[in-house]
Amino acid sequence: MFIKILRLSVTNCYLLEAAKGFVLIDTGYDWEWERFRRSLRKAEVDINKISHLILTHHHDDHAGLIDKLLSENPTLKVVMSSHARDLVSTGKNDRTHGGAYLNSRVNFLLSLKKAFDKKWTHTFPAYLARKEDIIVSDGLRLRDVGITLDGTVIETPGHSSDSITIALDSGDCFVGDAAAEFLQFAGTKHCIIYLEDLAQYYKSWERIIQAGAKQIFPGHGNQFSVEELRRDLGRNRSEDLVVLE
Repeated sequence: MFIKILRLSVTNCYLLEAAKGFVLIDTGYDWEWERFRRSLRKAEVDINKISHLILTHHHDDHAGLIDKLLSENPTLKVVMSSHARDLVSTGKNDRTHGGAYLNSRVNFLLSLKKAFDKKWTHTFPAYLARKEDIIVSDGLRLRDVGITLDGTVIETPGHSSDSITIALDSGDCFVGDAAAEFLQFAGTKHCIIYLEDLAQYYKSWERIIQAGAKQIFPGHGNQFSVEELRRDLGRNRSEDLVVLE
């Protein structure tokens, strides 16, 4: 299967070749448009050949370029969970469910980023879903909504309430931030750096494993095997979380 990775500043976007055009999974920050276009040209994919954009969740580093994409390809259909529809319309990362950094090392590194990166605002251009967009729910088959790929939508909350994973029948799973290969030196153990609920996050891992995952394609870092996910299941502890005020 054709899988192209568009690597932006910190986010991986994925292009999957379907029977009818291409499916894009996630975008980057709103200020990464030119970098996104260069990556698309390198992949040799015309933007007008992308039929669907699947959002794994609403955060700024995954949903920032929706408006830019639609301005060049207005026939593009945005696919998101029912939870994401309202959240993406606010133009900011949701913090109503609480939240914590994974551990003190992650907290220190992100405090440095916050001090020096003025573009890191957790905001993005708000997006109002259109009637032609597709709202998906847990267990939905992709072909049932006109996406010509063999796979299933799995709701995988824990990082955010609207997180979904695209689990292809081949065993390739596109998880957004439901798992990561990022800042491993800081003890992340394949967790993303920010969580709403650690216990729920690990339950989402169990769902990914039960779905027959073989390879994990995360929103941040390199792909890795499901065996690594299984090995690290439950290794981070709730007492190490740094709760945000």
